[in-house]
Amino acid sequence: MSGEIEAYLGIDIGSATVKVVGIDREGQMVGTPVYTRHDQFPSQVDALKHAFSQYLASGQLKVVGIGTTGSGRELNKKIIGADLVRTEIFAHAVGVNHLVKSGQVWVGQDGQQVQVDRVGTVLEIGGQDSKVIIFGEGGIPAFFNMNTICSAGTGEFLKQLADDADIDIREFGSNALRATTPARIDATCTVFSKRDFRHLTQKGVPLEDRLMGACQAMVNNYLLNVVQDAELCAPVFFQGGVAFNQAVRRAFEARLGTPVYVTPHNDVVGALGMAVIVRDTMLGQPGLATSFKDDFFQRRYDSRVRYCHGCQNACDLAQPFEEHQGQILVLETLGGRCEGSQNPKNVKEMPQALKTFSVPVTRQSRQRPAFNIMNPDGLAGRDSAGRYFAGIDGGSRSTKYAVIRSLGHTPAAKNGSNPRDLEIIIAGAVDTAGDAMGACLRALEKVRDALPAGMQLDGIGTAGSAGELCRDMITSQDRNTSDFRATEIVAHYAWASYWVPNVGTVIDIGGNDAKIIAVKDSGLDFAMNDKCAAGTGSFLESVARRFQVPIEQYADVALTSHDPARIAGRCAVFGESDIIHKSRLGFATRDLFLGLAYSICRTYLSDVGRGKPLRVPLVAQGGTFLNQAVQHAFREVLGLGQDEFIVAEDKRYVLCAGALGAALMARSKWEQGLDTAFKGFDRVLSSAYRTVTLDCHYAPCPRRCTGVVALLENGQPVAGYKAIDCDYGLFSGLFTEPYQQEHVVSLLESLARGEPLAAGQVALG
Repeated sequence: MSGEIEAYLGIDIGSATVKVVGIDREGQMVGTPVYTRHDQFPSQVDALKHAFSQYLASGQLKVVGIGTTGSGRELNKKIIGADLVRTEIFAHAVGVNHLVKSGQVWVGQDGQQVQVDRVGTVLEIGGQDSKVIIFGEGGIPAFFNMNTICSAGTGEFLKQLADDADIDIREFGSNALRATTPARIDATCTVFSKRDFRHLTQKGVPLEDRLMGACQAMVNNYLLNVVQDAELCAPVFFQGGVAFNQAVRRAFEARLGTPVYVTPHNDVVGALGMAVIVRDTMLGQPGLATSFKDDFFQRRYDSRVRYCHGCQNACDLAQPFEEHQGQILVLETLGGRCEGSQNPKNVKEMPQALKTFSVPVTRQSRQRPAFNIMNPDGLAGRDSAGRYFAGIDGGSRSTKYAVIRSLGHTPAAKNGSNPRDLEIIIAGAVDTAGDAMGACLRALEKVRDALPAGMQLDGIGTAGSAGELCRDMITSQDRNTSDFRATEIVAHYAWASYWVPNVGTVIDIGGNDAKIIAVKDSGLDFAMNDKCAAGTGSFLESVARRFQVPIEQYADVALTSHDPARIAGRCAVFGESDIIHKSRLGFATRDLFLGLAYSICRTYLSDVGRGKPLRVPLVAQGGTFLNQAVQHAFREVLGLGQDEFIVAEDKRYVLCAGALGAALMARSKWEQGLDTAFKGFDRVLSSAYRTVTLDCHYAPCPRRCTGVVALLENGQPVAGYKAIDCDYGLFSGLFTEPYQQEHVVSLLESLARGEPLAAGQVALG
C-alpha cells in the first residue's frame, strides 16, 4: 500500500500487561504505543490480539520485523511468528539507552533541565515483576536482579490495596502524598503488608498515612529483595507502570538520598528496547525477511490440560495448540518440572492418583449443651423480655450489624436447652471499604432505622477488628456497662452455641481472618490464622475479580468442575500466582475455582485447625461459607453430612454471626445488672469523627511512642490507640481522666504549629 511506514515492532508480554511499540529505520517511534492489561480479556492471546490490532490501527504501518520479550515471550513468539526473543533485562537496558542516545532524557529541578548522556541505574516495577539494572561503562549492564515469585514489591500489590481502599489506582499516589505521618507497614510479604494495612484501617489510621506507608513498605521490600547489597549508581531512573505513582518515587528518593527520575515512556520501555533490537538485527542482515504471521488474527489458538506420569511430581501440564485448516499443532508442552514431561509417553489425559487428605473427626456429639458463655454461673438475672439489643461486628472487608428483641426467660432456658428466646429484627452488612469509622456509622444508621418507634437500646455490643474503635465512638464507658466489647472468639461462639446448643466445633472464615473454636466441657480452645489471608474470603474475592466473575457467581462456576486443579494454598501470593500460571497454561476457570475452594479448605485445616480436635456438629460461620463451593470442599474433605457440618439456611446466621453474638453478650450483661452507656443515635450520627496519627512524648514518661492514633469527636480527643502497656493510660482506649485529653490536645496543638517531626520519622516532599 502506498505511503506505508516500515515498522520494527517490540512486544513486551508481562505477567499482567501487553505492551506494543514500533520504530522506523531511524529509531523514531511510529504509531501509538499500546499498554493493555490481561485481565480485561478472556486470555493472554486475546489481549495480545487486541493490543496488536490497536497498534496497527494507529497508522499506515507495515511490519518488517517483530520481537517478543517479557515472561510470555517464548510461547507468544510461536503464536505471532516473532523474529527474535530477548529477556526483559536486555530489552529494558536497550530501551533506556536508546532514549538517552536519541536525546529524549532530561533531568533537573526548578526549571533547570539538563540532557542526560548516560544511565546509572534503572529501577523497574511492573504488574507482578520487578527488576534492577546497574550500568557500567558504555551503557552495558554490570549488575541486574529480579524479584522472586512474590509480588510484594510490584504493581499488583498497590492495585489490591487500592481495591481494598475503594480508590482508583490512578489516585493512589496523589492521596499518599498528603500523608503527615506515614504508617509503619510490614514489608516482608504482600499478604503481611495488606493485613497491616487493613488492621490500621480498623484502628482509624487516616487513609493517606496508610497509603504512604504502603508505598514505603513497597520500596523497602524492593530494596531488600531485589537490590539487596548492590551499590546503585546515579543517575537513577524509574520505569514500569508503577513509575506513574509519584508517592513511590518520593519514597525511593527518601530511602536512597538521591533524585529518582521517571524515564520517558516509562510504561513501554521494554517493548521499545525490543523494537530497537529487532531493527538492529534486521538491518544488520540485509535480505532477512520477517517471519511474522500476517494471518495471525485469523488463526485460532487454544490450550488443553494434560498430566505427567513420569515421576512422583505429578506435574500439571498445558499444551497450547493452533487449530488451522482442521489440523491441531501442539506448540509446546508447559508446566513440567523435569525433562520427563517432554516425553509423549508420560503425557496423559488423566492425572495421577493423589494421596487422600484425611483429618480425624470425633463423630459422636456431646450429650449435653456446650459451655454457656453468656451465663457461666447459671444464675437468673433481670428479665429482659421486650428489650432491644444491638451488635456491630467491625470487619476489615465488611461491617456487620444486628438488632434483637429479647423474649425473656423461658422454661426451656432453665432446663439448659436452646431457649429460642429472641427475635432478630434486622441483621446485615455494609462494606467497610477502607473506612472503619464510616462503616460503623452506616451500620449504626441501619440499627436506628430498624428499631421500632419509641423503642430504645438497652445495650449495644461490639466485636471484630474495629470493635474497640466502634465502641469508643458510640459509648461513653468501656467497663461496667451492657455495651460489651467482645472478642471475635466470644462473639462467634456465643451465637453458634445459642442456635446449636450441642455444638462441638465452630469454624469461621471471614474476609481476612479465620478461626477455630473447639468446645470443651469447661471452656474453649481456639486458634486464629496468623498474618496470611491464603485461607480466607479475600483470597476468593481477589481471584474472582481477576477472572471478572462476580463473587456471587463463583460457586455456580466452580461446581460445574469435575476435575479441580491443584492450587498452592499455603500463601495467598503463591496461590494467586499459581492460578495465574495455570490459567495461562489453559486450565478451565471452573477447575481453577473449585481447586481454590479445596485449597482454602486444606489450608484452614492444616494451619488454623492444626492440633485442634474436631467434634461434630461443626458449625460453619463467616461470609466465606456463603460460597457453596467452599461448603462442598469442606464436606468432601471431612466426609461429613449436612447434619454434621452445619451451615445455616438463614444467611444472616452465617454472615452476621459476630454481630448477633455481640448483641447476645450485650443482653447477657444487661441481665447481670449492667446498664447501657450508649450516647444515643442523635449525638453519634450528628458528630464528626476523625483520627490523627501522632508521636507521644509525655513529660513524666521516659518512653517516646511513635505512630499512636487519637480519635477525635467534633475536634475533641475521646480515645487513643496503639500504645503498648502505657502506665498512664494514654492511647490505650477511651480517655477516662482529664490529663489524658489535655495531653492529646497539647500534641495536636504542636502538630498544628508545624513543629519538627519526631526523631526517626521521614519527611517526604
